[in-house]
Amino acid sequence: MKGFPNQVAELAKLATAMRTLVQLVNRRQQAKDDGIFGQALVRSGVAGTGHTPMPVEEYIRQQLTKEKSGQSFRTTARGLRELFRLLRFIDDSGEEVRITDLGRQAAAFAGTGMDDAQLSFWRRAILDMTHFGDDTTASHPYQVLLRLVAKKPGITRAKCALALEARDDSAAELDRIAELVNLDETEIRRRIGVTKSNWDNAKKVLPKFAEQLRDVIRDGDSFTIAVAPGRAAEGGAAPQAGRAAHVPRAPRTSREVNADTIGTAGTAENFDEVQISPDVDPEAAAAGVRVRRTRLRRHNLILRKLARRLTAAGMTLYENPFDALALTERIGILVEVKTLDGTVPDERAQVSGALAQLLYYQAFLIPPAAGEAAIRMVACFERRITREHSEWLNRQNIAVIWEDGESFAGDALASNFLGRYVEELR
Repeated sequence: MKGFPNQVAELAKLATAMRTLVQLVNRRQQAKDDGIFGQALVRSGVAGTGHTPMPVEEYIRQQLTKEKSGQSFRTTARGLRELFRLLRFIDDSGEEVRITDLGRQAAAFAGTGMDDAQLSFWRRAILDMTHFGDDTTASHPYQVLLRLVAKKPGITRAKCALALEARDDSAAELDRIAELVNLDETEIRRRIGVTKSNWDNAKKVLPKFAEQLRDVIRDGDSFTIAVAPGRAAEGGAAPQAGRAAHVPRAPRTSREVNADTIGTAGTAENFDEVQISPDVDPEAAAAGVRVRRTRLRRHNLILRKLARRLTAAGMTLYENPFDALALTERIGILVEVKTLDGTVPDERAQVSGALAQLLYYQAFLIPPAAGEAAIRMVACFERRITREHSEWLNRQNIAVIWEDGESFAGDALASNFLGRYVEELR
């Protein structure tokens, strides 16, 4: 599990801490000295004086009588500099601390109210935060957290620590840590080889960020994803027509396509509906590759069939990272297509995968071309799924459609979302 600084999780305090660091740098003080930075953090109110309140200067004098390893403000300073490196607020690889433009922007928020502009800044910075493991693999821990919460609605705060277990951002890693969620905490720690203290530290900060950014809905100790970032206070309600969801970061890879070119960029190697274990023998691995290629072909045929109907209705198509986003000036149809092999475990995996992907894409990866369009989410399956799964997706405001011979069929929500664009769903 990747280590993560856990000293401060409150965004307002982080802004104050960043302003404190900027002031040290501007005064040409030794900002890399944890003692100097730590004392400044106590004086600015970021680091406290402990359980027994006392005057700040008295507390600092008391701390200075201890060994350096026992001075708590040094630990806080060291942890904050590590976090600020991850957020790309500073570069302290040299002899001095260099403040980046992002860092100065964070510092400028100190002492101000948490308005939409500040929330947008923190969401973008935390989403982009990249963490490298000991083996040089990289992940975006907050993105992994949100995908994990979407895939495992009701996950406890403690198990959100698994976001730091993911080696990278791949679907295979998400599946691996999602399986661990089903175990109790003791067994999880045993499986991944992490101490209780490290586990307890890992669960402190990322879930707190998600709550403050209103990207999740917390009910007791359980978390579910908000349908759009910053809307948790509204219970995750779907955006109303004509009201755009806030988009902090647009995918640079999205491209406009048509019914003939959509789906052509996908390859069997990056197709995420079938995972092949690296531990299987060569013959079994070759069979798995053939299955994956077959399902990719079926997936793309379904996608193009639906795309033809949407373009015939005058909608403009985009793809990547989502399967399809069909746009008019006022409405966007966000589609995730899933093939099925007819087994219960596979349907469960594809339904949960569709949920996680649609909620994440809708919340964070809608391209600027969507403008003010209200985004409607649609899960499209190769065949009809169980009523329980369909109703579960509907509760997340996701319509369900399925291939029905040469046509499509769908539930009542699909008729509402797609009826004016797909004739057979009216």
